[in-house]
Amino acid sequence: MSAFREALRRIAERVEGTRAVAILGLDAIPVEIHGATETEGLSIEAVAAELVAMVKSSRSPRTEMGTGPIREVCVVGEHSRAVLSQITPEYYLLLLLGEEGSLGRGRYELERAALALEKEMI
Repeated sequence: MSAFREALRRIAERVEGTRAVAILGLDAIPVEIHGATETEGLSIEAVAAELVAMVKSSRSPRTEMGTGPIREVCVVGEHSRAVLSQITPEYYLLLLLGEEGSLGRGRYELERAALALEKEMI
């Protein structure tokens, strides 16, 4: 089993309410996915495209917030939650949770996985 696939499996096992977890390139195309690619009309590809677009637009000099590059984005909706966490400037982890999902635990597990995966990607 690849290191990427194993890392995603571990995240899904450790975070209650996980629907899907993926490694994405800055082009928003998933490199590896674990879980359902679409649940309740929510596509992991669509969520990835929206969140990565937000990160890319923040890199523009005209939208600089003075906080440096975005390392994490959390979106909490009525029935789902999404967390995008940076591995490297070109790669991100995306976690999709149901409304019962543990956002705090998800953020923690993504940070742990990002540190381990960064070594694999360099």
